[in-house]
Amino acid sequence: MEVKQWRAKWIWSAGTAGENDVYVEARTTFPIEMKVIGAKLRISANQTYELSLNGTRVGRGPAPADLAWMSYDEYDVAACLREGCDNAIAILAHNFGTDRIVTEQLQGPGGLICQLDLSLEDEAGTVTERTVATDEGWRCRRSPRWAKGASRLHLWGGYREILDLSKEDGWERADYGDESWPRAVVVAEAEQPGTPWPRLIPSEIPRLRETLVRPVSVVSAEAFLGAVRSPDAVLSGSDADGAAIDASVPGSFPQLTYDFGKEIVGYPELEVEAEEGGVLQLYYGESLEVALMDTFLLRKGSNTLRPHGRRAFRYLKAAVLATPVPIRLRSLQAVFVHYPFRAGGRFVCSDERLNRIWETGRYTTIVNSQHHFEDCPYREQSLWVADSVVMAKVVYQTFGDAALARKSLLQAARIQNEDGSIAGTGPQRNRFLLPDFCAHWLFGVWEHYRHTGDDGFLREAWPHAEKLADWFAAQEDGTGLFANASRDGWWCFIDWTDDIERQDRVTALSCFYYKFLNVAALIAEQLNEPGRAGGFRSKAARLRAAVRAQLRVPGTSVYADCLSADGLSASMTAQTNFAAAWSGIMEEPETIRFVEDYYLEGRLPRIRGAFFYHIVLETLFRHGYAEEACRQIRDYWGAMLDRGATTWWETFDPTLPFPTVPSPYLGHTPTYLHDAIPVSFSHGWGASPTYLLTKEVLGVDASAVGTGAVVLDPAPVTGIDWAEGTVPTPHGDIQASWRRETDGSIRFRVQLPVGMAWQTGQLSEVAAAEEAGTVVVTGIVQATRKRAASMP
Repeated sequence: MEVKQWRAKWIWSAGTAGENDVYVEARTTFPIEMKVIGAKLRISANQTYELSLNGTRVGRGPAPADLAWMSYDEYDVAACLREGCDNAIAILAHNFGTDRIVTEQLQGPGGLICQLDLSLEDEAGTVTERTVATDEGWRCRRSPRWAKGASRLHLWGGYREILDLSKEDGWERADYGDESWPRAVVVAEAEQPGTPWPRLIPSEIPRLRETLVRPVSVVSAEAFLGAVRSPDAVLSGSDADGAAIDASVPGSFPQLTYDFGKEIVGYPELEVEAEEGGVLQLYYGESLEVALMDTFLLRKGSNTLRPHGRRAFRYLKAAVLATPVPIRLRSLQAVFVHYPFRAGGRFVCSDERLNRIWETGRYTTIVNSQHHFEDCPYREQSLWVADSVVMAKVVYQTFGDAALARKSLLQAARIQNEDGSIAGTGPQRNRFLLPDFCAHWLFGVWEHYRHTGDDGFLREAWPHAEKLADWFAAQEDGTGLFANASRDGWWCFIDWTDDIERQDRVTALSCFYYKFLNVAALIAEQLNEPGRAGGFRSKAARLRAAVRAQLRVPGTSVYADCLSADGLSASMTAQTNFAAAWSGIMEEPETIRFVEDYYLEGRLPRIRGAFFYHIVLETLFRHGYAEEACRQIRDYWGAMLDRGATTWWETFDPTLPFPTVPSPYLGHTPTYLHDAIPVSFSHGWGASPTYLLTKEVLGVDASAVGTGAVVLDPAPVTGIDWAEGTVPTPHGDIQASWRRETDGSIRFRVQLPVGMAWQTGQLSEVAAAEEAGTVVVTGIVQATRKRAASMP
């Protein structure tokens, strides 16, 4: 069926405008008297919906988006419809309201829109088109199931849920009587300028994958004046009786805490038999510091417990109150949701610690890959630009699927500020301005193009890049340095640490600006704009000279953190100097001196954030320090594994006492003792070892597979006897392996798709031949690898 013009209108429940935390239920019925040969349903909501047809759950959504770029979902629903009788569309929708969100997401008024386009065929074979669409004829009420006045989860997220299951009345069914319901209120026409939602765009990625998972163990079963029996009965899902929980003693509070083995993102589902009712509460945690989120008032009899909001957790605690007779928890599972990457990437070697690190980064990236790359699925669920750029690198080397990276980069571009800067987070327009994240956005654009060769994407991003370049130019002082970085309203990030001094002319920002100009020149050249490219290169040369002349510590080859009216800062950090090396401000000998005389000697404050390590590790590998890079991967990420990490933590200080993990009360984050700020145990910005182990140690660099050649250049570091793996690409999988032989030589073998360009600068005795539909390349790995600086 072709996509029809929108005839539906945005609707909502009367009398709820301006209120916070509103759940509405909307429905309509319609007869179908002919054969259904096509049925496409499009739907969106601000902010979330659950869709049912004839009592069958169809889907949930939509993808979070800026109000000016609302996303809609499309479903083929022919199989859900019934011929010869009435059918019902039922939609539950939720709107956050106007309360404060730190990241300024969840904006805008409540609204939902739905259109079902039918193709019907009569007995004579005549086809009739029919549309069922939201308008003022629909019935719409504020849901009686959710209590008003629930408290906030925290200032980065929504509200707790308090559901009265006794008020479930079968409203999703076609035979339900809705005559007493009020009519819907039309709040906007579809795709009209001047309305809250002037655009509706189809989903840009496949539907999220949904997988049912169960807890793997019982952490604790505490009676607390009540009684608990058979808490492990729900682990297998095969025990029909389930766990018995008795809270009939006044004041009793029995509790069961379950471990899902590692963090998941999704929607818990519980089946509970409560003969006389009671109350069941769900607490969630990435660690065992669990927090109350959902409270269910049980009706007498069978209950299905499903919160509407998405949860991110490893541990789930079910606590029970006031059950006149014991209840039975018959089933406990969760719908685990994430982007549907195809399995394919693989890395294994003789060092099991590195294998676990690679796999943990892969899994962390999966968990944080939702409708966009999320910085953390628990606290914010936001699209932070630099986080997404790191995760995209993991995706290119591990999954070979660039659609989510493309979408995330374009969503950031769509909320570009009027002055040309790119908001640090998203996907909704906001006031967060992190100047270094502006540069990271363009780095991500170029990396995406190199991997995919997507000219259409590059041309779509280029006007935003040009506007961003003008913004950067407006921040220059008379010598070309990035100036006034400490102004009010900006967050000069660099790395999440208080060690860096950030006054006025911040060295790392000028370094990133230098790299930005060189990347902009490359893009301009690719788009046949040589004049523009030359202008960028001229500015870059001037800026590099200014950085080297004004920001270096006198008599050394290293750089101070910043320059202000008081002169060069006394502060000098690893982050500032790695930014200078990574961007190309430093010459090769200067980088060597910095690494060996300062960094490896421990003369600079320790880096404690996993994010900035992607710049550190890339620099070490590029300049021949593969041994040191792998040692740091083993030590830093391995120490997280030693403390129980199953996804990578936002920040981590391995010098703190071993029993500590990230917590407002235990340290590891700059927000220590700020108890209103949740810490994150799943942060994709820390997954860099996953792409670097396949790219550098295995030796398959697919960064430029879309525009150039795959680079075959393994780094067989000490302690690894063999390595093998798979790097998926848009053109087919690459299979590679190397092994130390008894004579001390290291033999490398790789299978490439026929026609894929490749190159190597470090292999000797190279041979290539076609074999079983692939190209097999073999060679001997040189014992010492030195790398020239790669392209920006």
